Amino acid sequence: MPLVVRNESAIPKTSRICGTGPPSEHLLNAHSTFHQEGRMAREAPELVARKTNVAQEIIVDTYIHVVTTSDQAWQYNSKKLAGLVANQSDVLNTAYSSFNITFRTQPYTYTIHDSWATDLDDKAMKTALRQGNYSALNIYFQTNLSTPSPAGTMASTLLGYCTLPTNVTYTPASCPPQNRTDSGQCQKIPLATSTYINDGCNVLAATMPNNGLDSYQQGKTAVHEVGHWFGLLHTFMGESCDPSDPGDFVDDTAQESASTDGCPPLEGYTKDSCPDSPGTDPVHNFMDYSNDECYTDFTDDQKLRMVNMWNLYRSGN
Repeated sequence: MPLVVRNESAIPKTSRICGTGPPSEHLLNAHSTFHQEGRMAREAPELVARKTNVAQEIIVDTYIHVVTTSDQAWQYNSKKLAGLVANQSDVLNTAYSSFNITFRTQPYTYTIHDSWATDLDDKAMKTALRQGNYSALNIYFQTNLSTPSPAGTMASTLLGYCTLPTNVTYTPASCPPQNRTDSGQCQKIPLATSTYINDGCNVLAATMPNNGLDSYQQGKTAVHEVGHWFGLLHTFMGESCDPSDPGDFVDDTAQESASTDGCPPLEGYTKDSCPDSPGTDPVHNFMDYSNDECYTDFTDDQKLRMVNMWNLYRSGN
């Protein structure tokens, strides 16, 4: 019996939904360390041992996979596919280019598979399609990306989700003796096969440039999700105005206790969910939940964090 799916265009959307999971303790500790080092560097740069080259060029081999259901395959001829992939690559490179991050797009794949397009068998899909090593970005654009609602009565469609980086080496302080070389260096722990296979971003195909999803068809959902792939957290992380709450561990994103819906400036108002904290909500930041028209930037500290996270987790792995 064929799998029955609903056409994505029939599912109304009024706000961005990102399904990226919570950060691991290791990632939170890394954020905290980089956060403190950033503050120390501003206050007493001569005391900071870690030197980060903020002008470092990062080149990411990028594999784009388009996965559709059989009843929507007619919409994706070779000419349209090539255009979608090229335009999406341009959007990614434009968003990150000022930070010397380049996405080197490899030949794309196109798959017709009802359950994969609906995210019902993610492991099988990624086992078959994933390419490159842990420093290679794989993005799966699925026409019917969805997840069951808590009640299990209908599918509520996501815009995307992505894996946050995970530790693939011991830090010097936690390296057990059996993993040290004769010279005292810590050997890398082999990356678990499941971690490698699962790594990447799942994004609703309709969010690709000019592919049909109102307010979210400029390709910027992928920009948001790739921010997670580099280790960035949501700007409203913690959903608190408490000054002691580190939020996203980035000082130049204003504290924010609630995600943004739509684009407040275009709707005639200023969003300030933490009025007693400096600045207004970072509604133009790619790591908020604003719509594509509102998304314009990352901050300088987010750039520095992406470089640090790349060097810690992905570079050379």
